Amino acid sequence: MDLLVLDVAQALILGFGSVVVFYAWRSYRRTRSESMLLLALGFAFVTAGAVIAGVLFNLTSNDLATVVTVQAASQAIGFFIIVYSLARSKT
Repeated sequence: MDLLVLDVAQALILGFGSVVVFYAWRSYRRTRSESMLLLALGFAFVTAGAVIAGVLFNLTSNDLATVVTVQAASQAIGFFIIVYSLARSKT
């Protein structure tokens, strides 16, 4: 039951994250704003972190600490890029 809930949550993150990345990418294509491109990239990292963690946990024999570390690193990189893109958009 717990793994089913985790898989559903990760599927939702993949779905909603992909939608956010799509809209940010589409906005970049319209405006050619580098900040929107960075925003899309940041959300792609955040979304990929959850997906990669799910794949590593379900399909490989990695321990939970490794999986969580990979997810946290990917999400930290993604949030850094998002913050950077927002800071750039103010200038």
